[in-house]
Amino acid sequence: MNLSSTSKLIFRLKNIFIKKKVLFSGYIKDSLPEILITKKTSIHLQKYNFLKYFKENIKKNLFINFLINKKNIKKYNTVIYYFSKNKKESYFHIKNILSVINIKSTIFIVGENKSGINSFVKFYKKKINFSKLSYGKKCTIYSYIVTNRISFKLKNFFKTNYWKNIKIKFLPGVFGYKRIDEGSKLLVSTFLSNKIFNKKVLDIGAGSGFLSIIFLKFNNTNKITMSDICLKSIKCCKKNFYLNKLTGIFIESDLYSNINKRFDLIISNPPLHENLKKSLFFLKKIIKKSFFYLKKNGELRIVVNKCYSCIKYFKKTFKKYKILKENKNFRIYQGFKN
Repeated sequence: MNLSSTSKLIFRLKNIFIKKKVLFSGYIKDSLPEILITKKTSIHLQKYNFLKYFKENIKKNLFINFLINKKNIKKYNTVIYYFSKNKKESYFHIKNILSVINIKSTIFIVGENKSGINSFVKFYKKKINFSKLSYGKKCTIYSYIVTNRISFKLKNFFKTNYWKNIKIKFLPGVFGYKRIDEGSKLLVSTFLSNKIFNKKVLDIGAGSGFLSIIFLKFNNTNKITMSDICLKSIKCCKKNFYLNKLTGIFIESDLYSNINKRFDLIISNPPLHENLKKSLFFLKKIIKKSFFYLKKNGELRIVVNKCYSCIKYFKKTFKKYKILKENKNFRIYQGFKN
């Protein structure tokens, strides 16, 4: 039984849940929903990457959406929420849950101490009075019995950032929420100086859709596809394309898992973290698998922080590759399929 430290803490309290109807939500990353004995179990997923795993390994009720509604939750009196490293994102999720959950239900939130769960609970104590239920060296679990529903309006969570007077909206947890990333700005600068005409483009790990929007604004093409693992990101992409009067194709996908076409150009600002841990998994996979999704003479163009060298990964995948542009913090890499 290979459980994370957060799931082990919940499992220690397993007797609490035997007669409960439990909905799991948040950053679920192991098989606890399968082994925890409950009266009824359902799993709410917000990222596409977990869907395949749970469909194959966990024979429970599943639904995937970036929000929970009353229909999803009405049969459940208990929620177990896995806290993420992003406090604003977790507040977004928890507030959504508390706006639809049944009165007298209980919500448990569990997270690693280094994620900031304890300061989060302290900060929001006046709004949600969580009680500490149990803790260990690495993680803590809190509980709250719902006495009244909290108002939740999606529009209040959108934050607007600008680049050259172009409006981009973000939801908590979507890359670029605090500010538009400097690496993304460096990458889009290459769209302005190296014009690309009438090409089929894939923006993988699209986030808010920023890269795709700038590409369409400054290049003569209308054939762009955005994919992302996170449903909240897809929501932002669609909203930002609507605001900027653009059209595109939006695909929920674990990197290339739902991609079945080849492209002239693949662009990306790859994630270098998986929740709290640094990880090159996504970066390596984007580079390695891109070869199978590029047309002949197609190009992969990505931006990466300079503290991570990608030359060895490009060398393994492409015969022709180079560093297109760099500044003191970031590099733009290009690989070409012959």
